[in-house]
Amino acid sequence: MKNKYFDPDNFKVNKTCRMGFRATQQEQITIQAKAQACGKSVSEYIRCCAIGHKPKLRMTRSQAQAYISISEARGDLIHIKNALNAMNQENRVRCFADPYFMRRWISSANKLIKRWREIERTLTE
Repeated sequence: MKNKYFDPDNFKVNKTCRMGFRATQQEQITIQAKAQACGKSVSEYIRCCAIGHKPKLRMTRSQAQAYISISEARGDLIHIKNALNAMNQENRVRCFADPYFMRRWISSANKLIKRWREIERTLTE
């Protein structure tokens, strides 16, 4: 007597769509070997690879611009670091004690911070 209840383990979906692609003979041999190593048919192996694959998405134009801005800001920070490293300790103390220098320093730092916030907003939109 046939079991009239649904058995999900023995359920088979008829695949009616056919898809094809071109490959070199070496690629065919490699795919067949990998499918065999997994204990799957070539069709099942390719289906599993294609459906399970998560492609890397391309950057949007605004994300690319944000990336460029981050690179430029990094360059600015490296210039600042190099300039400070080139000074001896006495000159650094003198510069940071100078109100004019500090106003310029804070102004430049604020510009970088503001740009970082803009970039962050662009990337999270």
